[in-house]
Amino acid sequence: MPSTGLAYTDQFDKKDRSMGFLEHLDALRAHLWRSVLVLFVAVIFLFSQKAWVFDVVLLGPKRPDFLTYRWVCSLGEYWGQGRAWCVEALPLQLVNLDLTGQLMQHFYVSFVGAVVLIFPYLVWEIWRFVSPALRDREFYAARNLIAAVIALFYAGCAFGYLILSPMSILFLSQYSVSAEVVNTIALGSYLSTLTMMVLSAGLIFELPVLAYFLGMVGLISAPWMRANRRYAIVINLFLAAALTPSDVGGMLILALPMILLYEMSIWIVAKSSMRT
Repeated sequence: MPSTGLAYTDQFDKKDRSMGFLEHLDALRAHLWRSVLVLFVAVIFLFSQKAWVFDVVLLGPKRPDFLTYRWVCSLGEYWGQGRAWCVEALPLQLVNLDLTGQLMQHFYVSFVGAVVLIFPYLVWEIWRFVSPALRDREFYAARNLIAAVIALFYAGCAFGYLILSPMSILFLSQYSVSAEVVNTIALGSYLSTLTMMVLSAGLIFELPVLAYFLGMVGLISAPWMRANRRYAIVINLFLAAALTPSDVGGMLILALPMILLYEMSIWIVAKSSMRT
C-alpha cells in the first residue's frame, strides 16, 4: 500500500472540500507558517555555509576554470580550434561599496538560495492548499504535473547557472568602450544579475506546464498557438532582452530555449486536447 505524500493529499482533499471560508483562511495561515519556518531553517543553513556558497557557487562563473568554460574549451580543442575557445582570464574585479554591503548580500543570496533549495516543499504546500478547490479532472491532472513543475524549475535554474550566466558574464566582462575604462563591478550588481538570470530561467522553463493548464481550461488551443507563433517569438525576444539588459548574447541564449519551450507547449496542448 503506497504511503506517499500524494496519497496523503487525497485524504486531505476529501476532508477539506467541506471547509468554510474562515476555515480556509486558517488553513492558509498554517501553510504559510510552515513554509516560512522551513524557509527560515534553509536560510540559516545556507548562511552558515558562506565559504561554499560564495567561493564555489556564486563566484565560480567569474573564474576561468569554471565548469562551463572548461566544457567550451574542450569542445573547441575537439573541433580543432586549439585553445581559441578557452577562457584564459576574466577582467572582472568585484568590490564592496557599502559598509553593510557584504552582510546584506550574504542575507540576500541566502534567502534566494533557500527558495531554490526548498522549492519542492513550497510546491507541495501550495498544492495542499489549492487542491480542495479543484474538480476531480483538474485535481488528477494537476497532481500528475507536480513532478514536472519541480523538474522544469531545476532544469531552468541549471540552464541559467551553467549556460546563461557564465556566457553573459564572459561577454559583459570583456566588453569595453575604451581601453581607459576598467571593469570594477559592485558586488551587489554581480549577485543580482546572477540570481536574476538563474531564477528567471527557472520560471521560464515552467511555460509548458502553464500552457497545459491554460489549454485544459480552454483559454488557449494548439491551432491558436500555431497561428500566433510569430507574435510569441517577438514577445520572447522582448522578454529575454528585459531579463538580460545590455547583453545581446545573453538575450539570444535565453530566447532560444524560450522559443523551443513554446514549440513544446504547442505539442503538449495538442496532445492534452486529444485526450479530452
